[in-house]
Amino acid sequence: MRNTEPLLKISGVSRRFGGLMALRDLDFSVHRGEIVGLIGPNGAGKTTAFNVVTGTIPPSSGEVSYNGQRISGLPPSRVVVAGLARTFQATSTYPGETTASNIYRGMLPRIKESMVGPVTGRHHRDLPIGQVQDEIDRILEITDLKRWAHAEAGSLPYGLQKKLGIAVALATKPTMLLLDEPAAGLNHEECNELARLLRRLRDDHGLTLLLVEHHMALVMELCQRIVVLVQGQKIAEGTPEEIRNHPAVIEAYLGAPD
Repeated sequence: MRNTEPLLKISGVSRRFGGLMALRDLDFSVHRGEIVGLIGPNGAGKTTAFNVVTGTIPPSSGEVSYNGQRISGLPPSRVVVAGLARTFQATSTYPGETTASNIYRGMLPRIKESMVGPVTGRHHRDLPIGQVQDEIDRILEITDLKRWAHAEAGSLPYGLQKKLGIAVALATKPTMLLLDEPAAGLNHEECNELARLLRRLRDDHGLTLLLVEHHMALVMELCQRIVVLVQGQKIAEGTPEEIRNHPAVIEAYLGAPD
């Protein structure tokens, strides 16, 4: 039976930028072990919702809790320490460094002998320096990047750079991943490979996933539940089948029928 207590809970969250309400009374939850999609037209507030959850911007009102603890208002480094990691629409790696070095940078706050941990608020550091290479190899294996371990990140094809972004997020040892348009710019085969990776992360490694995505075929195939935003408000939430047939969603995406 699924734990009834959500891992991530967004309660009455609004975000105002001057006179613009980018989010209005947003409520939804994600339970441990779920893959949930957050969709909506451009400008719907999806990335703003991610920014609020991950601490990039504070909510104007409302609360975000993670694993039973309030995280709204915390800086991004503390949100990561809590177990929540994020990938971005654009690749955000160090292009002049190798794939393995990028992953190493992501895990620096976890290393016992590193001074980075206290700076980021991670006082419990679980990774001895002697196990760092094993951990890098483990993440390379999970993400199918082992053959590119010593390649410069900037020289990788775009699809592999997107995978590396996920690998760097995994280096922080999260319990939940927020993926911001992970399929953007990928071809059909790369999208299929991404779907296989995300399922493995959930099924084999126990991660919970929340993704913002415009690739509807991927969302409908991958997600157990979908939340739909339009102009900063949630207009629908349900299974892929329920969302596919929801009148408000059809109107928002396709226009109202005559």
